Amino acid sequence: MKKFILLFISSAKEFKNLNSVITAALLVAVHTILAMVVSVQVTTSLRISISFITNVVTGCLFGPVIGFVCGGIGDIVQFILKPVGDYFPGWTLNAAMAGMIYGIFFYNKFPDKVNVKKISSKKLSKKESLDRVLDVFSILLPSIGLLCLCFAPMATVIDKNNGSVIAQGNGLYYIMSGLTENSKNVTIIAIILAALMVCLIVLSIFHLNIISLILSVACTFAAILAIYTDKKTTISNWGFYFVVGLMILFVIVKMIMLQRKHAVDMSYFIRVAICLTFDTILVNILMGTYWASIMYGKGFMFYFTVRMAKNLIQLPINIVLSYYILSIVKGLRLRSSKG
Repeated sequence: MKKFILLFISSAKEFKNLNSVITAALLVAVHTILAMVVSVQVTTSLRISISFITNVVTGCLFGPVIGFVCGGIGDIVQFILKPVGDYFPGWTLNAAMAGMIYGIFFYNKFPDKVNVKKISSKKLSKKESLDRVLDVFSILLPSIGLLCLCFAPMATVIDKNNGSVIAQGNGLYYIMSGLTENSKNVTIIAIILAALMVCLIVLSIFHLNIISLILSVACTFAAILAIYTDKKTTISNWGFYFVVGLMILFVIVKMIMLQRKHAVDMSYFIRVAICLTFDTILVNILMGTYWASIMYGKGFMFYFTVRMAKNLIQLPINIVLSYYILSIVKGLRLRSSKG
């Protein structure tokens, strides 16, 4: 408990350091730029962005107090420059809470370089066998997903007014039916998923793990965002969930391949995973859904399902991104201290 309190005291003292204050302000500016440029506003209550990474860095460098303050200020500045709907203090509290959580987990803690030891030929053969298995899975998963997308029942579109079925079928049906008004949304998603899964197969053959990892997350995002329509209800069938499940497995396989390719501090990687999982569940899913239900007047469960799906699918890429960004920050910090 004493260490926990000292963590906040030490972080508060960072305000006395002019370099810390200037760097934190620059990180708020970077957060604002990323939130405005590298983000997708799906609905008024759901946004996809990587701007969280600046809050991760702020918490790591300056602790939970400055992380809390900069997280809140960053959200307010972002709203002033690019407002989406009415201002609601709950979203600012979410951003501030996230910054504080990052500070608690990461303050002055960075991943260590792991020395890869030489191993015997017997162990090497086992390692190579596992690598081959992972390579096969990285090609097999999107291939099965592509077949499932084309031939398994994907979605049913229902009219919200009278409950009649407008369209239903697999991905191939929606692609072949064209961009009709009745099923335009699902058709676009089927095309995107099919094209991206072909890319995943090609990228896996050439061992481009980082790119295929990012694209696999894009696949699952695209699939989930297909459900949004105004006058129609899109009901996902088992084929849709099977494809999304395969994409999640693909992400896991790619993360394992990246871990085996690079020397990774697994204890720190687990720390990052625990921190971001805690932040995702508490702040983004539970608190975020509650604020959305208050602000937009619909039930908690109306927003909960899609927010949970979006955040849990984005979680693996956030964990990998945070780990490698903090590794880069550590290198930059060491270089500046030597200079």
